[in-house]
Amino acid sequence: MATKQGSLQLTIWLTTALVFALIAGIFAVGMTIFEGSVSFVAAVAFSLVLLALQWYLGPVIVKWISSAKEIGEQQAPELHATVAALASDAGIPKPKLYVVDNQTPNAFAFGRTQKSAGIAIHTGLLRVLDKEETKAVLAHEIGHIKHNDVAVMTLASVLPVMLYYVALATLGRSDDDRPNPLAAFVGAIIAQTIGQLVVLWLSRQREYYADAHSAETMGDPMPLATALVKITYGIPKDVSVNPAMSTLYISSGGGVSQSIADAVASGDRETLLKAVESDKKGDGIFGALSTHPSTAKRLKALLS
Repeated sequence: MATKQGSLQLTIWLTTALVFALIAGIFAVGMTIFEGSVSFVAAVAFSLVLLALQWYLGPVIVKWISSAKEIGEQQAPELHATVAALASDAGIPKPKLYVVDNQTPNAFAFGRTQKSAGIAIHTGLLRVLDKEETKAVLAHEIGHIKHNDVAVMTLASVLPVMLYYVALATLGRSDDDRPNPLAAFVGAIIAQTIGQLVVLWLSRQREYYADAHSAETMGDPMPLATALVKITYGIPKDVSVNPAMSTLYISSGGGVSQSIADAVASGDRETLLKAVESDKKGDGIFGALSTHPSTAKRLKALLS
């Protein structure tokens, strides 16, 4: 497990470095091409203003959209004790604890920094999972906080925005004073999409990393593995997960076969791993457009 953690950590560092190198490179190239023109500086400034607003207002918006309510230690002493122990093991301050009155089983972490972080738990999660599985989910969210995932992904989200405006400005230029606005717009959309795909890939890697943190903390990947399957099957196919919150949720449902769900009932790791390995269901093109790996892929990474 330690080797897997180290490999994931290296992947995360390299990918994060690549994303921010791209952002710095875009700025440097833009300054060279446009020679500090007002339009380019304005585009970069606008991107940074959006980032600052997202950074500052993000936690407030998340609590408002999800209707998360903070709960004190007297209301949920066992949950608070579990979060405190997990935070201590991870070497981070104890996050605030929130509850969301929602019957879909889910949980998420949010906040600007480790000190201001919070973990929100749906009432549906407490209904569906047992104590060990709930602890494993909380350990996953603690992993996100320890790895500063919210902060990193907020900063990385500026990449598609910058690519869009820089491409729009670059392709809109013309030496013969006859710029093609349609070509500029299409090119900007393509550049933004490429940037978004890079950010989404980074997001999926950070989910694997948080999963590995949970497995290492628990000393066993099975509690999180069974929790992920129960969460996935606890979200009915006809129930739409709030798209504004899907990037924060531990799972948005879907992605495992009935054979995997049946294997969970056995409680045997090898049986579950065999079911996962024999599952031929893939993500297809939609996998690259997701903030989370499919549940089947996460199970395979956890149990292998």
